[in-house]
Amino acid sequence: MTPIQQMEQKTVHRSDLHLTSILLATDFKPESKGATAFAMELATYFSAKLAVVYVVDLSVATRAEAAVITPQPEESRRTSAEAMESLLQQLGQAGIVSHGQILEAHNSGAAIVGLAQQLHADAIVMGTEARHGLKRFVLGSRAEDVIRHAMCPVFTVGPKVVKTAIGPLGVKNIVFATDLKHDVLEKAAAALGFAKSNSAKIHLFHVLGHEGNSFEGTMEMQLKAEEALRKLIPEPAFRWGCPRCVVEFGDAGHQILELAKNVDADLIVLGAQRSTTWFPHMVQGVVDHVLAESPCPVMTVCVS
Repeated sequence: MTPIQQMEQKTVHRSDLHLTSILLATDFKPESKGATAFAMELATYFSAKLAVVYVVDLSVATRAEAAVITPQPEESRRTSAEAMESLLQQLGQAGIVSHGQILEAHNSGAAIVGLAQQLHADAIVMGTEARHGLKRFVLGSRAEDVIRHAMCPVFTVGPKVVKTAIGPLGVKNIVFATDLKHDVLEKAAAALGFAKSNSAKIHLFHVLGHEGNSFEGTMEMQLKAEEALRKLIPEPAFRWGCPRCVVEFGDAGHQILELAKNVDADLIVLGAQRSTTWFPHMVQGVVDHVLAESPCPVMTVCVS
């Protein structure tokens, strides 16, 4: 049975999104301020509790134990404790119920995912940075590790994000990009749920890698993809979300970012395939590219 045939036999059951417990993973660097601001927005909007975690990465100290410029665990413990206390005070002043944890691990991604499961977190929020060249392939990405192993949605705020506001006045356009496989209904439910919670317009998007051999063949491919996208939308969504189905050809990462720019997206929703190992991924894919270049936060739903 094809993915499209499977979709015809199912419906999206979850019509809205509820977040009661959110985990913010931070390193307290200036680059993480966007993720912190977004986590505060989410916690305030959903009246959710916010757990803050900082992981002392023991693997960094091990790899560069002789380097003077590398913070050692003792220094990390001291500075992170001070930063944690300051952030928790800030959250309390904003009326957000929160608590903090400082962990030590050789795999910070695994530690974050493990804590999220322990706390039964409904979502993880974290910043991400663009890494290029050999360094990217050797070190991998903590954000990528979390995304590909988390059991809940992960919101990432990249280096090019310019806005983090949510709520009815903050989120007006959501781009849901899908490959129309890998349990697409679960991902569509999460995207539609967030759109409904924010009374936002949702743009369902699919990118075909190449055009057909003829004009008629290209049109047929496009129409089939548009029909598959429409099947993801429950009837009530046409009343509150004004969903729009868009199909383009070309590089998926580039096209997703172009659509997000054109519609002034406030959130991009993606799916990622869950990994069974903790080894760094050697190929930078669509998800990585979008996380690094997105002008808005990205919500990733990982499925098997």
